[in-house]
Amino acid sequence: MFKQSVAKTAVVLLAGLMMAGTAAAKEMKIGVVDVQSILSGLPQTTTIQNTLKAEFEGRIADVQKLEKDIAFNQEKLKRDGATMNDQQKKTLQAEMEKQMKSYEQMARPLDEDYRRRQGEERNKLMGLVKNAIDGIAAKDGYDLILSSQAAVHVKPEFDISKAVIDQVSKAK
Repeated sequence: MFKQSVAKTAVVLLAGLMMAGTAAAKEMKIGVVDVQSILSGLPQTTTIQNTLKAEFEGRIADVQKLEKDIAFNQEKLKRDGATMNDQQKKTLQAEMEKQMKSYEQMARPLDEDYRRRQGEERNKLMGLVKNAIDGIAAKDGYDLILSSQAAVHVKPEFDISKAVIDQVSKAK
């Protein structure tokens, strides 16, 4: 009997806490942002992509040319290997090894540099997005802004992503 009474009291207290939490949550103004759609919707994203493409264009072209040369020599060895003498095969294989070594020396640093620069530019853009979110939250009185990935369901009126895009698009 005592256990049932304690259990009923616990259920009543838990229900009371949940209702109090719900009432407090209803008083909060909550917004949601979809950072991925914001980044893809910004004109600065295209500008960054074009800048990085121009910055790394020469190095990318060099790596692509080397890839084509390696593929050509591999195909040549496969196609003509049976008719080549041992010296020709050794020469071609030595050339391919040299090309592969050059490729490794060029491709890895290029990839690392490109990713580093892409990260730098993304961080700058994310700073603008964060400032816009903070500004909109302060101006419109939001108590909490969540990432849309953290929410299972959101009514469209709570999504401030478009406002963030509009504000960041105006920034330089």
